[in-house]
Parts: sequence; structure tokens; C-alpha cells
Amino acid sequence: MALAALLAAVGQVALGGIVRVTGSGLGCPDWPLCHGQIVPALQTETLIEYSHRLTAAILGILVLVTTAVAWRVSRDDLRVTVSSTLALALVIVAALLGGITVLTKLTWWVVLLHLGLAESVVACMTVALVFGWNAGGETTGGDVGNRETLWFDLLVVCALLSTFALVLSGSYMVGLGYGLACSTWPLCRGSVLPEGGASLVHMAHRFAAALVGMLIVGTALSAWSHRARSPRVFWVAFLAACIFVAQALVGAGMVWSGFTVSLRAVHLVMATLLWVSVVTLVVLNFRPRRFEPTGITEGLSRVSGLERVAP
Repeated sequence: MALAALLAAVGQVALGGIVRVTGSGLGCPDWPLCHGQIVPALQTETLIEYSHRLTAAILGILVLVTTAVAWRVSRDDLRVTVSSTLALALVIVAALLGGITVLTKLTWWVVLLHLGLAESVVACMTVALVFGWNAGGETTGGDVGNRETLWFDLLVVCALLSTFALVLSGSYMVGLGYGLACSTWPLCRGSVLPEGGASLVHMAHRFAAALVGMLIVGTALSAWSHRARSPRVFWVAFLAACIFVAQALVGAGMVWSGFTVSLRAVHLVMATLLWVSVVTLVVLNFRPRRFEPTGITEGLSRVSGLERVAP
């Protein structure tokens, strides 16, 4: 259930990106109804925005069921129950904020806050999934207090915070209408510091992306030295670095292609996948050796055991 809810949360962010880049945010100009109807006439913009609302309802149901299951089978693990319950609360707040977004005619700071809540839901479901996957296989790593280990912990936390900030900075830039300000890549019209406030804000996002990329790649390189003790930490860090490189290439292709809608949507999806990988990295780093093979069979046993539990 946590995996299904996480996939739905990522899909919801992706669909929200499609709503934004297609200019369909006001396809339903009212809330909670759409053009005063439960099921409106399905014109293109209305269909896109209405689909976003329907998938939000599906996400809410999945998170609700996940939370209920978490309290039933993992009530002794506060990390699972609290993260899933927090995700449920955030989904409710995000739904209300989605209505405010429409009623305020897509005010940029409301849209920014809405995205932040959506990415927070993704993070909470990632935490619930990773901690709940092998609840019976709890172990702790060694080298607590080791200077090298503490340095790596700092890198991981910085990667988490900077990735979240980078995602929000992209939303801020687009919300101000500066997403198309620089039509060349990697420079902006041949300049590192182009003239005009819009171009400078756009380039600031690119500089921030470069810094975050170096931090993530540095984290992956540092994880290489820990691979014998925590191989899964290394592989997730390596995956995060690969996703970042892919996202950067998509960003370049987006500019070179004239900012096509499809690549703009993919760019946001890649950013969310990067966020998932970094959150997973943080959880794995502070709780090593989670995914023992026995965890899968134990998880299946718990699920099948529900069938034998009286309501």
C-alpha cells in the first residue's frame, strides 16, 4: 500500500506539472466543482485540470488506506505510523490549498506552497515505505561518531535540503513567468550573467542546479568509501547522481527544443524522482541494512496474516 501511495503521489506531482506547463490551471475556474458541475464538459484544458483533481482523490484514498494498515500491522513502529499519518494530513491540506490556488487565480506563492506540500507527501510516503519494508530486520551500523561518517552524514542532509530548495526554486522561477527567459543552454544568450531581471533569475536557478549536482555527485563519490559497510547507501547515492545527470540533459533538451510541453513535464517528473532517491538515501544512511531478503517474506506473511485476523 505504501508503494502504491508513493507511485500515486509521484504521478500526482507529474500531472500537476502537466497542468502547469499546458496552462490548464484554470481549466476548472471554481472549486470544488468544475464549471459548477461534478462532471463538466470535457474540453482539453478542463479535462487536464479535472483529471488532476480525480487523481488527487485517488491519492487521498491510497494514503488513507496505507495509514490504516500501518496502524494495524506496524503500530509499534512510530516511524511508519507517524510518516504515513503525516502524509495523510498533508494530503488534506494540499487538497484545500489546491482549491485556494484556483480561487486566487494561480498566485505564484500559493502554487509554490502547493508544490512544497506535494513533495512533502512524496517524502513521507518514501519514509513509510523504506521503514516499513523490513520492520522486523532492524539493525544499526557501526562507526558511530567516526569523523568520516559524520562528514558523510552532513553531505547527505545537505543533499536533502538543497534538492528540496532546488525543486522549489524552479517553481518560483516558472511562477514569476521567467521559465522561458533564457532560450539557450548552458549560457543565456551567450552570457553567464545576462541583462534583465528575468534572465538573472533563470540563470540563478541553473547555478543552483549546478551546485546541487556537484553536491549529489560528491555524496555518491563519498558513498563509494562506505560501500563495504552500506552497499545499498552507495547504490542509492549512485542512482541519485544518475537521475540528476539525466534531469540536466532533459533540461538542456527542453531549451534546445524550444521548451516543448512534453520535456517541461518530464523535467518536473525527473526532479520528483531525484527527490525520492535523496529521501531514500537519507533514510538508508541513518538506518543501514534495511532490505534483508527475509524482509520480503516477512512482509508477505504479515499481509497474508491479515486475512486470518478477525475484524
